Amino acid sequence: MPNAVLQRLVDERERVNETINEVLDRVESEDRDPNEAERELIGRNRDRLGELEPQIGELVDLEERRADSRDARAVLQRAADSARPQPPAPDAQPVDPPAEVVYRTFAEYARDDIVRKFERVANRAGVGAREQATERIERAVTQVLTSDVPGLLPPQHINQIMQVIGRNRPMVERTRRIGLTSGKITYPRITERPQVGVQTAEKTEAGDGSMNVVMVEKVATTYLAAANMSWQTINWSSPDALALWFDLAAESYAEQTERALGQVIVTANGPPDAAAVTVATDDLEGWMAALTEAAGAIYDATRRYPDTVAFASDVGFKLLGLVGQDSPHFLTTGLGSLATGTLPPLAGLTSIMSIGVPAGKAIVGNFGSAITAETPGAPVELRAVEPSIAGMEIGIVGAFLAEPVEIEAFAVLSAPASP
Repeated sequence: MPNAVLQRLVDERERVNETINEVLDRVESEDRDPNEAERELIGRNRDRLGELEPQIGELVDLEERRADSRDARAVLQRAADSARPQPPAPDAQPVDPPAEVVYRTFAEYARDDIVRKFERVANRAGVGAREQATERIERAVTQVLTSDVPGLLPPQHINQIMQVIGRNRPMVERTRRIGLTSGKITYPRITERPQVGVQTAEKTEAGDGSMNVVMVEKVATTYLAAANMSWQTINWSSPDALALWFDLAAESYAEQTERALGQVIVTANGPPDAAAVTVATDDLEGWMAALTEAAGAIYDATRRYPDTVAFASDVGFKLLGLVGQDSPHFLTTGLGSLATGTLPPLAGLTSIMSIGVPAGKAIVGNFGSAITAETPGAPVELRAVEPSIAGMEIGIVGAFLAEPVEIEAFAVLSAPASP
């Protein structure tokens, strides 16, 4: 009597292998890499194969032991039969194979499947038994592949945007921010201060009492982007195309304004300019020495203390990889993270990475001495319905102004040239 459990496991293993082969054949025919759904399907079937193989091996071993027992009984039976007188055997007549194979029971099919798959069982079944079993199964079973039912296998759509849409402006957030109610701002700037001197004798003049304050005027820059989106795109898209457009436009606005602040600090219009410091050695000691030199230059020029150092991404990640055996005793550092791009505080300075800093440079300074003026709610979303063409004209707009009130409160650090 066949082992029904073994047959069920063997059938399932064959179906699992066929599923994997079908997926790989389809990927190969389309000359592409497997997508996420196909990789997940292959992974599940691979795990199931790992569960089936040990069970099948144990049951096959059991069947072999049972077959050995039956063979021993058959030997004894043949010896007993040979001791009895046998009637004359009639002439053997050839038996024609049936024109069509139809399995009457599952046991018949299971026997052929085991004989076809396991060589040791086929050897016991007789010469040619394996080929005959294979032929009967192939004629009796009709294969149905995924390529035969493409209409039942729709692709899986992931309703989610995978890319990062960032609106962070770390440098702008560190400045003194004000709402912009006009196209320009004005503010007073001291250009000459009274100088106190030592009186050399009674009733003699000393020092210089001159004072000069000028009015500085700066004009804001307007940033704009627009598109014309159809009614069908707005209502049928998934994810929402309209919301996605506004998110992407806001991301671009944030990037442009962050770069504008970095540009006005690095290339100030007219003297005095921000102090320029070149890092002597591209190691932790060299960068800490350059930061200290820049802080001293800022204090000498403005009596301000720096509070922030902003790095370009290439410099920031390079610093995260710098290590040393000796810990500084008078300048403390913390732990950074590559996973989040977080830099540790350096000598008490808040450390950030910004796309507004040019490559190979860093900006250290008192960011409270810089003004960023911006229209409230910027970037403002604009919508205008166009019924005649079933569309909507959309856009974002914002006015932005970045002005370092004291450019001497900033210093630009440049990484050493590569050898």
